Amino acid sequence: MGFLAKFIGGTGAAVLALGAMPLPAHARSAPVKDVTVACDPDALVTAIRTVNGIGAARLLLAPYCDYNYATANDPGDALPVITGDITLVGGPSTKIRRDPTAPGLFRVLEVASGATLHVQRISILGGRTTGLGGGILNAGTVVLDRTTLAGNRAGNGGAFANNADATATIFLSRLNANSTMGVGGGAIINSGTLTLSKSVLAGNSAPVNGGGLNTQATGVSHLINSTLDNNVSGSLGGGISNLGTTTLDRVLVTRNKGSAGGGISTGNTNVVIQNSTIRDNIPDNCNPLNTIPGCVD
Repeated sequence: MGFLAKFIGGTGAAVLALGAMPLPAHARSAPVKDVTVACDPDALVTAIRTVNGIGAARLLLAPYCDYNYATANDPGDALPVITGDITLVGGPSTKIRRDPTAPGLFRVLEVASGATLHVQRISILGGRTTGLGGGILNAGTVVLDRTTLAGNRAGNGGAFANNADATATIFLSRLNANSTMGVGGGAIINSGTLTLSKSVLAGNSAPVNGGGLNTQATGVSHLINSTLDNNVSGSLGGGISNLGTTTLDRVLVTRNKGSAGGGISTGNTNVVIQNSTIRDNIPDNCNPLNTIPGCVD
């Protein structure tokens, strides 16, 4: 019978119709079948493990459902590490979260090198780790579409951490009320390639650099038609801290706060601003003063 009409266990059943034979390696670059996952955290764990083993699928999560995890199902992660090509589709009001009462620390999702994760219309909430990425740690390829990451906390990259050589695209999404305990990136720490489009980073915080976004030396961050608002750093770059390359195109950076560079702080000359507004940041808009073309205090 193979995987045809197989039922994934748990309190509710998830019907898996993935065909009788595993996909060959060359055919695993895109999701090929839809899998309906019941409103049951165990069913989602089993579905991810199954798809990891065969390559690619689209998991259709239940609307108005909390996939709630009180314990980790992989060391350090609520869900199994993504090693295949998986799309998680939710909505309306689909949530994946670490239980607020969970005694242990663990992030929500992790993507391995060479793997791909798409997330659509899902809230990722409450992850906790002393490492990277409280919501998502990415070493492969991630696309977030109409996704919310909120209330996550990490050593670095409160909501999202993008490793060197990793690629992330965040579209029509909101990252708010996330925080770090370490270097920074209250919402995002990026060491790879990041595109943030039509999205909002708001109310995130870090004790050191980059209350909203921290672009590391190996990182390239492209911000397009997005907003950074009310993010706070205990040091430089309330909105953005840059050590790599950061470009802003039609971006609003406002009401962020840091010790200097309330809007943007950079350690080099690799910040490019186009058709963007940086204003009303505390104590200044950009740091070092008058070194970022297009940013005026």
